[in-house]
Amino acid sequence: MTTVGRPAAITRWFMIAGSIGVALFAIGMAWLLDAFIESRLLHRDAELSRDFVQSVADTQKAAEAFRHPERASDPDFVEFLAHVAAMPDVLRINAYTTEQRVLWSSSPEMIGQTFGHNDELEEALAGEVVANFDAESDKSEHVMLGSPREFVENYIPVHAARNGPIVGVIELYRRPVALTQALAEGQRRIWGAALLGGSLLVLSLLWFVRRIERALGEQQRRLVDNEALAMVGELSAAVAHNIRNPLGSIRSAAELTRELGPTMPLDHEEVIRHVDRIEHLVRTLLTSAGDPTGRPHRCAVRPVLEAARARIAPDLAAQHKQFSHDWPDQLGEVALDDILLTQSLASVLTNAAEATRSGDQVSLRASQADGQLRIVVEDSGIGLPTTGREQLLQPFFTTKPRGLGLGLPLARRAMERAGGSLRIEPATPHGTRVVLSLPLLPASPT
Repeated sequence: MTTVGRPAAITRWFMIAGSIGVALFAIGMAWLLDAFIESRLLHRDAELSRDFVQSVADTQKAAEAFRHPERASDPDFVEFLAHVAAMPDVLRINAYTTEQRVLWSSSPEMIGQTFGHNDELEEALAGEVVANFDAESDKSEHVMLGSPREFVENYIPVHAARNGPIVGVIELYRRPVALTQALAEGQRRIWGAALLGGSLLVLSLLWFVRRIERALGEQQRRLVDNEALAMVGELSAAVAHNIRNPLGSIRSAAELTRELGPTMPLDHEEVIRHVDRIEHLVRTLLTSAGDPTGRPHRCAVRPVLEAARARIAPDLAAQHKQFSHDWPDQLGEVALDDILLTQSLASVLTNAAEATRSGDQVSLRASQADGQLRIVVEDSGIGLPTTGREQLLQPFFTTKPRGLGLGLPLARRAMERAGGSLRIEPATPHGTRVVLSLPLLPASPT
């Protein structure tokens, strides 16, 4: 019977994967937003400092001191530096010339020094405002900064005039308390919103998955019910299909007796044999339908083959047709109800008998190899039709005048349900070969 994956397992793995995905998304978005806001706030603060420094430099004509370092002690330049040093939260000021030499510093020991390669200083000399948050930096110009070494570093280009050439750079080391508090508050809100949003998304996902789980459970129950009904329908159709043949024989015998009278004696043994076949089919159907849960999942193949041989051999002998069979003593078991395997073989053998004439041959062979059972029914009859071969396994398609077209389709479905197949092919030199393949079950411990 068709099986469906457990909804609980699907729900659990879906929730695990969904929660991990939501958490990674929330963390990634919070990290990106945090970095973006921090960068924008620092850069905006540096731009405000640049506007202030440039305004003071224009007012105090500080460009001349950058161009002529010997004028660094001029009152205008000293006043310019004093105004810059008076900016809030400033820890230290360094004034660089275009040659990256310290023209003036609030730490006198740095004046006149030239430090190693500095990307930020070069960007500022190219006209860019640089702002970054440094903590425990190992730059050589930071060694003399003192403690605590957590600060915002700004490199501000100084122009000779508005939009004029760059004459120097002011480096500001600041500890902006208000900006730091704003950043900390922004980070708390960003990560809090990410946590809240992620939690709401996971809860929404959980609610949605619970609905899917209930829907899957309901669909699974319906599928099991429909499969059970389909099984009963197939069993009924298979038995009904195979009852038609003995009933037809009984009717034919009765009609001949009625028409010919006492000169045509009734073959009582033939009638009894056909009635026994019908009784066996009905009994097996009632047994299967009466206790579906007790229906066997292991079918011994050899007894089914022996029973099929015992039923078909007398019919073929009465029709003057040759019958042969061959299989080993041990054939193992398959995961198929014995009634379905029995009816499948009966349908295939009946078709072979109806497709042959007096003197033709029908054979039933079985073998096993590589964990597969192979049952072959072959006849030397009229062979397959030239047209419509692809429809032979479709329900209600038949080439017989009084056929229903259910035998082979039901047999194919029974094979496929057990993981096997049914194949029809021409025999050599003429006739038809039907091959039933089924996977063998491991040997039972008992």
